[in-house]
Amino acid sequence: MAETETYGKSGLTLPVVAGDMHFFDLHEFRARMSKNLDPANTDNAIFFEALEFASELHAGQRRRSGAPYISHPCAVAEILVREMHFKDPVLLAAALLHDVVEDVPWMSLEDVESRFGPKVTKLVDGVTKLARYHLDQALLKDLTHSKIFISASRRLGVLIIKLADRLHNLRTLHYLPLTKRQRIAQETIDVYAPIAARLNLYPLKRELYHLALSFLYPKKSKKILHLMRELRHLPAVASLEGSLSKILADSGLSADIRTRVKGLGSYYNPLKRVLDPNYPENYVDFSIVLHTEEITDCYKMLGLVNNNLTAIPRSLRDFIANPKANGYRSLHTRVHLSGNNYLVKIRTLDMQNWANGGTLRAWESQKGLTDEHWQEISELLRDIGEYGGAATHRKALIRLSEAEEIYAYSPAGDIYYFPKGSVVLDFAYRIHSELGDNCEGALVNGTWTPITGRLKDGDTVEVLTSTEPLDVDPELEGLCKTPKARTAINRRLHQKRLRFAQQAGKDILLQEVVRHKLSSSVLEGENIRLILEILNLKDLQELYLQIGQDLLTPELVLYYLEGHRSDESRKQVETEGHGQNTLSVSGLDKAVFKFARCCNPLPGQDHVLATLSERGVTFHHRDCQDLHERHSLLVQQMLQVQWDLSMPWRHPLTFQVQVLECGIRDLLPVLARMPEAVRIQRITSGPDRHNKEFVSFSVMFHNFAEARKFFSQLPSEKTMVEDFGREGGPRTQQPRWSF
Repeated sequence: MAETETYGKSGLTLPVVAGDMHFFDLHEFRARMSKNLDPANTDNAIFFEALEFASELHAGQRRRSGAPYISHPCAVAEILVREMHFKDPVLLAAALLHDVVEDVPWMSLEDVESRFGPKVTKLVDGVTKLARYHLDQALLKDLTHSKIFISASRRLGVLIIKLADRLHNLRTLHYLPLTKRQRIAQETIDVYAPIAARLNLYPLKRELYHLALSFLYPKKSKKILHLMRELRHLPAVASLEGSLSKILADSGLSADIRTRVKGLGSYYNPLKRVLDPNYPENYVDFSIVLHTEEITDCYKMLGLVNNNLTAIPRSLRDFIANPKANGYRSLHTRVHLSGNNYLVKIRTLDMQNWANGGTLRAWESQKGLTDEHWQEISELLRDIGEYGGAATHRKALIRLSEAEEIYAYSPAGDIYYFPKGSVVLDFAYRIHSELGDNCEGALVNGTWTPITGRLKDGDTVEVLTSTEPLDVDPELEGLCKTPKARTAINRRLHQKRLRFAQQAGKDILLQEVVRHKLSSSVLEGENIRLILEILNLKDLQELYLQIGQDLLTPELVLYYLEGHRSDESRKQVETEGHGQNTLSVSGLDKAVFKFARCCNPLPGQDHVLATLSERGVTFHHRDCQDLHERHSLLVQQMLQVQWDLSMPWRHPLTFQVQVLECGIRDLLPVLARMPEAVRIQRITSGPDRHNKEFVSFSVMFHNFAEARKFFSQLPSEKTMVEDFGREGGPRTQQPRWSF
């Protein structure tokens, strides 16, 4: 008996025929697709060949619902055709084959390429998950996201297939176990729904959010959906519809008025990860879609709306004169009625069609968008994919791409859009990477502003550069709001850590060489090349890096180097025992160094140890319990810290210090004895959460000698460094020149 399954609001149906076993009606699917892809056209042959091939490969495989697995790739292809209006046979063939390498053990990308060519294969490769089973699953998932975005930056079809794949998975998500449903739903609202919005696929974004949030927050989503139904029937909404209809009738223009209640995704607060009924800025939008392509009619209607209704001051957004980066055009104005704000959009029918996915239709036809626009999309996807920070930070980049926008101008009058909260450095990187790398600040509306100065709507920004490269730290990355700026800063942070690790690894290895009574020339001979080959390292610099990141022990290298030595010589070294290596520290950089909060070591203090990692150096006190018990480190993994007391720092550093169980009166004698060069400021005190008194203050030092003298006079067991850095952060000082 024939049955059909219907997916989503589009009414997409796929036949599932039930007998003794469920099976997919491939003949009927082929007939439906033939209405969109003419089988007589030789260009379409690749799609129908892929259909037969995928059906053979997935034969016998079942989805969790019991339906044949082939129904899923067919559904993905049909979503692309019927809902996204794609007719590219190569893209659709790749959609049919998108799971064959993952789910068919004997299939490889080479097999796909030999039959369907490189274009299809590159699309299939882009959406294929990584399968390095030795990695942590969270890390593997993040690497897969990175791969998808980098692949999509070269071939946008990769992301299109992935979005259609995710949409169909959500429509059938109820068949999966609860934990898997929640994981897929969370990933959707973190990654795929925001990027759909950035590509101007608003109907797709709306459904992705709706389905995912309904699975994640079933009770809260039902309440909000009920609220949304009530909003549609509010007297104020009906009143505003009536007012707009009257304005339209009096204008003599022909148009449709479309009322839309904000979707479930508008109620989601991504920072708090909650559905909040009070989160949306406005709850109901109105679109006036004019039956004309005369742009002046849009402005005429805007004037009538603002003249007859209570327009909210400074709420106008003209995306016709200044289209968004994704090509979106419309006039936006907000009006106030009965205590609520409502957004009114005024646009032509062509603009309306573009807002519902014109970006992708233009991409398919290779028309309608400039090379600059396609390059911007490609750069955005590449920046997200190449981001080297934590997975949570990559998701933040994706979320920022959907954020509310502000606009700013260059001195030449060019307009640029940025996420709300963007800073001068975001603007500099938006213009050019080299401009961001050397940004000194900017003239914002003629006033000098540091790189961390926030931009406002309508600012005119003239970027100022320095001959010195920008000094970056992790806080600066967090202050920037654009993926391009964050990715560039993260890359430079990574480079800083690599340079430090290589030098530290070299110093540590040389200390071991000396301890084992070998000549430093052993690192230049034939033996070291053999060791590099054994360890699968390309050169000495990579060896130093591995040691400096605590990924390789210097003892292993020495074990191979000593292979030619006599047993008696090796025994003598072993008898003398293993000493602890030393890390010499001449300055502090937040990109590399941090003070552990478990034991609160202090700069310049005696008996401080250091541990190495890919993130840099962490300082611990020698007696730290966590260091010995929790981390279970070997002696050789803990380095004795040797502070360089004679070397002045390149820049004075300000430390945020807190002294527990102490009042200002107790500290005054100590603070009064400080040298004039040590500046103390912003002293505050008060009870902590345990109602115990504490003192907090900022103090500036120029070298470790000053820090050592200062902290030696404080109760070390009650003193902690909460933060440190250059005064006010990088590049926030007034420049040394004047106007």
